[in-house]
Amino acid sequence: MELTKRQKVFFAIMIIVLGALIVDRAYLSRSSLSKAQAEISDSSTSGGGVPEAEVIPDLASQSPTVKLVHGIEALWSEKNLDSSRARDAFCLPESWLAEVSPDNRPRTDQGAETSFARNHQLKAVVVQGQTRCVMVDDHFLVIGQELEGFKLVAVDEDSATFESGAKRVVLRLANGR
Repeated sequence: MELTKRQKVFFAIMIIVLGALIVDRAYLSRSSLSKAQAEISDSSTSGGGVPEAEVIPDLASQSPTVKLVHGIEALWSEKNLDSSRARDAFCLPESWLAEVSPDNRPRTDQGAETSFARNHQLKAVVVQGQTRCVMVDDHFLVIGQELEGFKLVAVDEDSATFESGAKRVVLRLANGR
Protein backbone atom coordinates (compact mmCIF):
# COMPACT_ATOMS: atom_id res chain seq x y z
CA MET A 1 0.00 0.00 0.00
CA GLU A 2 1.45 3.33 -1.09
CA LEU A 3 1.02 6.34 1.26
CA THR A 4 0.14 9.71 -0.19
CA LYS A 5 2.25 12.77 0.52
CA ARG A 6 -0.47 14.12 2.82
CA GLN A 7 -0.52 10.90 4.86
CA LYS A 8 3.30 10.92 5.16
CA VAL A 9 3.24 14.52 6.44
CA PHE A 10 0.47 13.63 8.92
CA PHE A 11 2.45 10.66 10.31
CA ALA A 12 5.63 12.75 10.54
CA ILE A 13 3.81 15.44 12.53
CA MET A 14 2.25 12.81 14.81
CA ILE A 15 5.69 11.32 15.54
CA ILE A 16 7.09 14.77 16.37
CA VAL A 17 4.13 15.54 18.66
CA LEU A 18 4.45 12.21 20.46
CA GLY A 19 8.19 12.73 20.87
CA ALA A 20 7.60 16.20 22.33
CA LEU A 21 5.00 14.79 24.72
CA ILE A 22 7.38 12.09 25.95
CA VAL A 23 10.21 14.61 26.45
CA ASP A 24 7.85 16.96 28.30
CA ARG A 25 6.50 14.29 30.63
CA ALA A 26 9.74 12.45 31.20
CA TYR A 27 12.25 15.26 31.57
CA LEU A 28 10.77 18.75 31.69
CA SER A 29 7.99 18.17 34.23
CA ARG A 30 10.42 16.43 36.62
CA SER A 31 12.87 19.32 36.53
CA SER A 32 10.12 21.90 37.21
CA LEU A 33 8.73 19.64 39.93
CA SER A 34 12.17 19.33 41.49
CA LYS A 35 12.56 23.13 41.48
CA ALA A 36 9.16 23.57 43.16
CA GLN A 37 9.94 20.97 45.81
CA ALA A 38 13.35 22.57 46.40
CA GLU A 39 11.72 25.98 46.90
CA ILE A 40 9.26 24.50 49.38
CA SER A 41 11.98 22.76 51.34
CA ASP A 42 14.19 25.89 51.31
CA SER A 43 11.35 28.06 52.63
CA SER A 44 10.40 25.57 55.33
CA THR A 45 14.00 25.15 56.56
CA SER A 46 14.75 28.87 56.53
CA GLY A 47 12.24 29.49 59.32
CA GLY A 48 10.26 32.19 57.56
CA GLY A 49 8.29 29.94 55.25
CA VAL A 50 5.50 27.44 55.51
CA PRO A 51 5.62 25.09 58.52
CA GLU A 52 6.58 21.50 57.67
CA ALA A 53 3.08 20.17 58.51
CA GLU A 54 1.47 22.33 55.80
CA VAL A 55 3.82 21.36 52.96
CA ILE A 56 2.01 19.49 50.21
CA PRO A 57 3.99 16.30 49.65
CA ASP A 58 3.36 15.50 45.97
CA LEU A 59 2.66 18.39 43.61
CA ALA A 60 2.52 16.11 40.55
CA SER A 61 -0.44 14.10 41.89
CA GLN A 62 -2.65 17.17 42.38
CA SER A 63 -5.35 18.06 39.90
CA PRO A 64 -4.98 21.30 37.93
CA THR A 65 -7.85 22.80 39.93
CA VAL A 66 -6.11 22.16 43.24
CA LYS A 67 -2.88 23.62 41.83
CA LEU A 68 -4.80 26.71 40.72
CA VAL A 69 -6.43 27.15 44.13
CA HIS A 70 -3.08 26.87 45.92
CA GLY A 71 -1.53 29.33 43.47
CA ILE A 72 -4.32 31.86 44.05
CA GLU A 73 -4.05 31.45 47.83
CA ALA A 74 -0.30 32.01 47.66
CA LEU A 75 -0.74 35.10 45.50
CA TRP A 76 -3.51 36.42 47.78
CA SER A 77 -1.36 36.06 50.90
CA GLU A 78 1.73 37.40 49.14
CA LYS A 79 -0.05 40.64 48.17
CA ASN A 80 -1.63 41.01 51.65
CA LEU A 81 -5.10 41.48 50.18
CA ASP A 82 -8.16 41.86 52.41
CA SER A 83 -10.91 39.44 51.36
CA SER A 84 -13.59 41.48 53.14
CA ARG A 85 -13.06 44.30 50.63
CA ALA A 86 -13.44 42.07 47.58
CA ARG A 87 -16.44 42.92 45.39
CA ASP A 88 -18.77 40.20 44.18
CA ALA A 89 -18.39 40.13 40.40
CA PHE A 90 -21.89 38.71 39.95
CA CYS A 91 -23.72 41.25 42.13
CA LEU A 92 -25.69 43.99 40.36
CA PRO A 93 -24.56 47.57 41.00
CA GLU A 94 -26.63 49.57 43.51
CA SER A 95 -27.58 52.06 40.81
CA TRP A 96 -29.37 49.27 38.92
CA LEU A 97 -31.19 48.02 42.00
CA ALA A 98 -32.46 51.48 42.98
CA GLU A 99 -34.71 51.60 39.90
CA VAL A 100 -36.78 48.57 40.95
CA SER A 101 -39.07 48.38 43.95
CA PRO A 102 -39.16 45.27 46.20
CA ASP A 103 -42.15 43.77 44.34
CA ASN A 104 -40.21 43.96 41.02
CA ARG A 105 -42.44 46.66 39.59
CA PRO A 106 -41.03 49.94 38.33
CA ARG A 107 -41.61 52.75 40.77
CA THR A 108 -44.41 55.11 39.82
CA ASP A 109 -42.53 58.19 40.92
CA GLN A 110 -41.26 60.91 38.55
CA GLY A 111 -40.36 59.49 35.14
CA ALA A 112 -42.50 56.36 35.51
CA GLU A 113 -44.50 57.18 32.40
CA THR A 114 -41.29 57.62 30.41
CA SER A 115 -40.00 54.31 31.74
CA PHE A 116 -43.30 52.57 30.95
CA ALA A 117 -43.34 53.93 27.38
CA ARG A 118 -39.69 52.97 26.86
CA ASN A 119 -40.06 49.42 28.26
CA HIS A 120 -43.27 48.44 26.45
CA GLN A 121 -44.26 48.22 22.81
CA LEU A 122 -47.77 48.18 21.40
CA LYS A 123 -47.79 45.26 18.97
CA ALA A 124 -51.46 44.93 17.97
CA VAL A 125 -54.81 46.67 18.31
CA VAL A 126 -58.20 44.99 17.88
CA VAL A 127 -61.18 47.31 17.37
CA GLN A 128 -64.35 45.48 16.37
CA GLY A 129 -67.59 47.18 17.30
CA GLN A 130 -67.59 47.64 21.08
CA THR A 131 -64.70 45.19 21.58
CA ARG A 132 -61.36 46.91 22.02
CA CYS A 133 -58.21 44.97 22.93
CA VAL A 134 -54.46 45.46 22.64
CA MET A 135 -51.34 43.33 22.63
CA VAL A 136 -48.54 45.01 24.57
CA ASP A 137 -45.29 43.02 24.47
CA ASP A 138 -46.66 39.54 25.19
CA HIS A 139 -49.66 40.67 27.26
CA PHE A 140 -53.20 40.66 25.85
CA LEU A 141 -55.22 43.41 27.58
CA VAL A 142 -58.78 44.70 27.47
CA ILE A 143 -59.92 48.09 28.76
CA GLY A 144 -59.74 48.18 32.55
CA GLN A 145 -56.82 45.76 32.96
CA GLU A 146 -53.48 46.86 34.41
CA LEU A 147 -49.90 46.43 33.32
CA GLU A 148 -47.20 47.35 35.85
CA GLY A 149 -49.44 49.78 37.69
CA PHE A 150 -50.83 51.47 34.58
CA LYS A 151 -54.49 50.84 33.68
CA LEU A 152 -55.62 50.58 30.05
CA VAL A 153 -58.30 53.29 29.67
CA ALA A 154 -58.70 53.83 25.92
CA VAL A 155 -57.97 52.05 22.65
CA ASP A 156 -57.88 53.72 19.24
CA GLU A 157 -57.08 52.22 15.84
CA ASP A 158 -53.35 52.83 16.21
CA SER A 159 -52.81 53.59 19.92
CA ALA A 160 -53.54 52.57 23.49
CA THR A 161 -53.82 54.96 26.44
CA PHE A 162 -52.74 53.95 29.95
CA GLU A 163 -53.21 55.87 33.20
CA SER A 164 -51.74 55.66 36.68
CA GLY A 165 -53.14 58.35 38.94
CA ALA A 166 -52.59 61.64 37.13
CA LYS A 167 -49.97 60.17 34.80
CA ARG A 168 -50.96 59.26 31.25
CA VAL A 169 -49.04 57.23 28.65
CA VAL A 170 -50.00 56.69 25.03
CA LEU A 171 -48.39 53.78 23.23
CA ARG A 172 -48.58 53.82 19.43
CA LEU A 173 -48.17 51.03 16.89
CA ALA A 174 -44.70 50.92 15.34
CA ASN A 175 -45.99 51.62 11.82
CA GLY A 176 -48.10 54.56 13.08
CA ARG A 177 -45.09 56.56 14.31
